[in-house]
Amino acid sequence: MPAPLPRLAAPRFSARPIRRPARALLLSLTALAGPAFAQDASEPFVLDEIVLVTSASSIATTIQDAPASITVIDQSAIEASGARNLNDVLRTVPGLNLTRGNDGTSGVSFRGLSSSRTLTLIDGKRVSTRNTFARHYQGDLQIVPLDAIERIEVVRGPMSTLYGSDAMGGVINIITKKSSDVWSGSVTTDFGIGDANTTADSRSISAYLSGPLGENLNLAAWAKLAQTDTPDAPYAISSVRGVDTPLYASNGVRTRTLGARLTWTPDDAMEWGVEAQSSVDDYLAPDNGPDENEVTKHSLALTHEWDLGAGQLSSYLRHETSGNKTRNGDTGGWNPAIDYDTTVLESRFTSQTALGERHVDYTLGGLISHEKLNDPNTTAGALIEGSATTAALYGEARIELNPDLSLTGGLRVDHHEDFGTNVTPRLYANYRLSDALMLKAGYSQAFVAPDLRNLNPNYQMGSRGNGCKPYQGPCTIIGNPDLQPETSDNYEIGLNYQGNRTSWEVTAFYNDVDNMLSARRTGLTTPEGTPIFQRDNFDYGKTAGIEAGFETALTDDLIWSTSATHIAKSEFKYGDFDTAYPMATTPEWNVTTGLAWQAAARLNLSGQITYVGKQAGYVIEDGLVVGGDEQASVPAGQNSDAYYLVDVAAAYDLSDSATLNLGIDNLFDRQPDADVDYREDGRLFKIGLTTRF
Repeated sequence: MPAPLPRLAAPRFSARPIRRPARALLLSLTALAGPAFAQDASEPFVLDEIVLVTSASSIATTIQDAPASITVIDQSAIEASGARNLNDVLRTVPGLNLTRGNDGTSGVSFRGLSSSRTLTLIDGKRVSTRNTFARHYQGDLQIVPLDAIERIEVVRGPMSTLYGSDAMGGVINIITKKSSDVWSGSVTTDFGIGDANTTADSRSISAYLSGPLGENLNLAAWAKLAQTDTPDAPYAISSVRGVDTPLYASNGVRTRTLGARLTWTPDDAMEWGVEAQSSVDDYLAPDNGPDENEVTKHSLALTHEWDLGAGQLSSYLRHETSGNKTRNGDTGGWNPAIDYDTTVLESRFTSQTALGERHVDYTLGGLISHEKLNDPNTTAGALIEGSATTAALYGEARIELNPDLSLTGGLRVDHHEDFGTNVTPRLYANYRLSDALMLKAGYSQAFVAPDLRNLNPNYQMGSRGNGCKPYQGPCTIIGNPDLQPETSDNYEIGLNYQGNRTSWEVTAFYNDVDNMLSARRTGLTTPEGTPIFQRDNFDYGKTAGIEAGFETALTDDLIWSTSATHIAKSEFKYGDFDTAYPMATTPEWNVTTGLAWQAAARLNLSGQITYVGKQAGYVIEDGLVVGGDEQASVPAGQNSDAYYLVDVAAAYDLSDSATLNLGIDNLFDRQPDADVDYREDGRLFKIGLTTRF
């Protein structure tokens, strides 16, 4: 079932639920429909408890008043969907696309931008494991098992003011469950059976446990064991310049994860926490040979929450180390690991004041971060290493100019030891047209700093084609110490309606990227004759489009949900080319619609259809002549024809503490064109059991 559109999102730095009277926080929690939805007007809803979230802003507010486009997917929506992983849940978010590269891995992209412009957070803290990979990383979305997730906060659009670099496209913040005062938990087993060479079998077991250890001392712990096999055979053999390469729809992976959090609350105004998490991912060989990669992730954090009268101070100190070992094809042993370490200290104070007769909520924060890369493996005969220290100060304030209009302004000043000082502003306006309808508009800037690997002149990486665009691959990409940060100006305007039985939103967006980070052809070749490309800043990149979401209760037992994204412009400019090329592997139209039916007291049925359209900004190679005799290529991953994906699921409560989940993903085994170098997961039969105690 598609995840319902949320009715409430109250952003705040602390992920801890805080109970306060609704009237004290909000002028009104009543969502009354306008004339177009007059049937809602007699049934206002009032929420007695506000769950504060972390991602869209640091200021508590409803989803309509939030100074950003935000979707919150709570625990009940995750459970009702029968999802096996976060990709299943996120497909229904407006403006978000699940993309696949030609290496068999998937990513999450927003608003036509590359998936590398999406920032993943766990409890508001960034995850850096992907920096141990030059490519092929499976992603950060599987680090926390679904049993341990309280909610997922998705912010569409840039959030560099609060989060700094890499948050240009959007932010996915995974919020874990908090410790409870009584012992409780859950265990979930899940099995998937694939019936085509695009999909492999899978199995997993995960658990979550929480309860008190003593007075004011609580424990929360989670674990997961899972394996997705590699498909039995490649779906195609790609021949690029005479080199035959088997293409697999996905990479097999074996995952082991363990996490725990201790919280101590000495009094009502203060909470201390210690968080630790460790995981190991083994990337499986496609021919049942020895594992190809072993990826380790370890993190330790100390957190502190302190209520100071009218304000709250939230702080954390976190260290994460991750490693990536690859198999040596000659010796059969492990190559030296690629290591990436980050240490972050951040503190944020949120409070409120009065400016004349105007009420003002504000936040002041700062952080210092140190990251270090040691890569002895990516480039033969060279050690790629480096470090960078970043410090930042930021502030955000929201002022109510009148009962219907509020303005939110933010400013962040980052100082990077290699790139100096970068200033990132943000301005957002919310105007209430009626009790149920809000007009929202905003402007923000964002930036992305070049990573340590691409800044190193000794760095070299081979690409089969996706990194060589707009030329045909393969190519060899080298680093460039003269890279500059990528920056962007971003605009959005939209409407958000929240009724008792119906809610909808529609947002138009435009992103203008300067100094786009990519790779430029040098005219040189390797001794083997492979063209050499160097990391460089391109002229520009632009994306524009519309995203929308809709949910209505057709009856008390039947809910219809729809999300849609239209990318009207997706292009980047390369040198003197007259032709613009799409910025990312993103469909022009992406629509998901579905029904969720409470068929009986213990039975939920759901189904959804996803329409994946033709590549946004699709170009063909005919007539694009470069240098007189060489044609620019179609960027890898483009799809020229639309296709549909149909998923069905059922959840049956065997008892008050046990639920059986059944489903079929991609019921009709639909795929993009045969000549596209990626595949969706094919038909997959699912069965799972969750027990709660």
